Amino acid sequence: MFTLHLFSNWKWTGPAEHALNLCLGLKKRGHRVVFASGRPPRKDLTSTNQKAQALGIDTLELRLRKHFNLLDNPRDLWALARYIKVSRPDVIHTHMTNDHLLAGIVAKMASPKIPVLRTSYEGEGLRPGLRNRFLLWVLTSGLITVSERARQRDIAQFGFPEERLWKIEVGVDTGRFNPTVARPRLRESWGIRPEEITVGIAARIQWHRRFDIFLEAFRLASREMPKLRAVIIGRGTNMVPVAVEPARKMGLNGKVVFPGYKEGDEYVEALASLDIKVFLVPGTDGSCRAVREAMAMGLPVIAARRGMLPEIVIHGETGLVIDDTPENLSRAIIELASDGSLRRRMGEASRHRAVEKFSLEMEVKEVEAVYKALLGVKEVEQVRSA
Repeated sequence: MFTLHLFSNWKWTGPAEHALNLCLGLKKRGHRVVFASGRPPRKDLTSTNQKAQALGIDTLELRLRKHFNLLDNPRDLWALARYIKVSRPDVIHTHMTNDHLLAGIVAKMASPKIPVLRTSYEGEGLRPGLRNRFLLWVLTSGLITVSERARQRDIAQFGFPEERLWKIEVGVDTGRFNPTVARPRLRESWGIRPEEITVGIAARIQWHRRFDIFLEAFRLASREMPKLRAVIIGRGTNMVPVAVEPARKMGLNGKVVFPGYKEGDEYVEALASLDIKVFLVPGTDGSCRAVREAMAMGLPVIAARRGMLPEIVIHGETGLVIDDTPENLSRAIIELASDGSLRRRMGEASRHRAVEKFSLEMEVKEVEAVYKALLGVKEVEQVRSA
């Protein structure tokens, strides 16, 4: 099967990494895959297309702006129509709003028999409005959502047919994020002693990510448990006023570690160096893939009762789901930090859930089944709304 994937953004985001993981998985299963992402504004910037090429995935050069553009959209329409006419992909898989629009128009005009599939990474469902209504009803053969909450909302808000809508869990590489393989090597470099308990948050350091709640909760918890250490993994232009300065004012110097942004193997080792993971606000990746990776690493997760987080973290089993006030978060941190057997039990349950529900291999097979459904193969109805 030949699938063309479009991603209208040049930046390396959570959804971009997810789209490439899917493409790589499909390629490993013997399918032909071509990927196209946006063009960066400068040549010294690394695009998602370049990341794809490094993985051995064939790429197509388009402009693919994140937002509608009067100059670049017509150029992409012409280039896409020409490419599709010659190459004839079986399915066009879109991942963002603008590439969804472009693919839908081209498929309608040039090749109406080629199905256009959209994956929405909005954990709360697509935003209501005329644009999304037009995209879904006129230009979409099928829609994949990443949560049951999003699936139900898209049906209710847009009246989108249930038989053309699938909920598929976002996959993570459970072989790479594996507590039996990764080692907590970074703890020593962070100045953390073996007996200390680390509670960590990994996110872009921005105002809306509720770092004030995390720091105040940690301050309250550390009064009762002096051996607690907080680790904030990430970066951001407002890092100092958002997190560093508030931690200093709270008297938390020496108790809060800022190791910076981590990627690749260092990110895996950073997760392995935590005892508890906290996640309060979904970011640009509404699928909350960072939570799934932490669970694959065998970490108990304290999650806010927001968006799709309660679908991922099972309260009392793989972690704790709370209303995210400082007091609630502090109590949750103390509950897990004071009970090693509870942390181990929840961590093991997290790992088991990740392997059973969030594996990349399972996601690839289910997406493959959706392709077959769109092309008229009837053996795959069991994946719908699983």
